[in-house]
Amino acid sequence: SNDSSNLMQEVRQAFLLQRLQHGSKVTHLDALRWATAGGANVLGRPELGRIAEGMQADFALFKLDELRFSGHGDPLAALVICGAHQADRVMVAGKWIVEDGRIPGLDLEQLKIEHHREAKRLREK
Repeated sequence: SNDSSNLMQEVRQAFLLQRLQHGSKVTHLDALRWATAGGANVLGRPELGRIAEGMQADFALFKLDELRFSGHGDPLAALVICGAHQADRVMVAGKWIVEDGRIPGLDLEQLKIEHHREAKRLREK
């Protein structure tokens, strides 16, 4: 795992690493499948991993209107290959928990203060 807790960067990294070994046989769709249905399978969670009736309804939406995405004609390929950094909207169990790139009700500045304090405490142990 990386230190930025960015799932899409992990998907991209997995895609690029597998491309080194297997070349163009590995596609961006393979990488997305590993992260969704593959992850759900590893966790033993059949209610996760795809968007379908009766499933849990966990998914993220990304804005692809930034310049770095503009050269790619396939939005899913752009999402994996060009490196999405932040979801615009996230739904978990059918409820929106991220809207316009923010968690409603979260005091981000206070969270940063607490995070730095706890990280310092852990380093000093």
